[in-house]
Amino acid sequence: MSSNPFTEANTEELYAHVDKLCRAFWDKEGSLHWGYFENPQSTELTTEDFLPASQRWNRCMLDRSGIGAESRVLDVGCGNGNAAIWLAQQTGCEVVGVDLSGIRIDNAQAKAKEYPSLRLSFYKRSATQLEFRDRSFTHVWSQATFYHVHDRQEALREVYRVLELGGKFVFDDLITPVAIEQLSDAAQKYVYHRMLFKPLFSGESYADFLSQLGFKVLQTENLSQHLHKSYQLLCELAREHEPEVKSAYEASGLDPEHYISPTFSYQKVAEAIKARELGWFFYLCQK
Repeated sequence: MSSNPFTEANTEELYAHVDKLCRAFWDKEGSLHWGYFENPQSTELTTEDFLPASQRWNRCMLDRSGIGAESRVLDVGCGNGNAAIWLAQQTGCEVVGVDLSGIRIDNAQAKAKEYPSLRLSFYKRSATQLEFRDRSFTHVWSQATFYHVHDRQEALREVYRVLELGGKFVFDDLITPVAIEQLSDAAQKYVYHRMLFKPLFSGESYADFLSQLGFKVLQTENLSQHLHKSYQLLCELAREHEPEVKSAYEASGLDPEHYISPTFSYQKVAEAIKARELGWFFYLCQK
């Protein structure tokens, strides 16, 4: 298997720049994940339905997770800390968040100070080196993170290591439904390269690898229709806020000549999903 051409340094640099950019149109609070729609094939959904669908996905994951007041949860790829804070508010659990982005960890730590009664802590840390003791957590939670990790297999081994026996791993991730050699040039250029995403797992091979690690895969769900609808609506959101998006890009210190409209790039993502060159899966596992 060829090595991943993208490194942790590449990923950290990417997220050092995109936070302001995505807040301009995706979610001003910095919660950057996709939506779970009651009917993803509906043609009546509008951009106003996107954030409620993202919040619905949080609730769906929590309802399946078994997280409660006595749980100690590790949030891998916690970003700006929104999901971690929400989990602690909803359940009273302890949440430890880790993320590769120093900017996002700073944001999460600042937000945590606003909730002194919650048991929250955030650390800048690689998913491939979690630096927690074996069996430290009852649950590991993650949203839209592992496809960015340069050594995904090692990160998943780390998750297994830090979970206690009987602990739950609840997460979603992008997958590649087709063989790598079947990916179109457009998908490779505008989706995989832009996202720093090296194709590795299909929905099925992901579950197989988790089983090889020792997890019992309790539940999977193909969310690709929801991903497609999410990117259709994100295209519209980006189009509506194009001036703010471009301004945020320039404010991030990036070369204006390299600017690619999110409307264009998200349309390419939607096309790749429709062509089954990109997908989204959910997994619930137990150690």
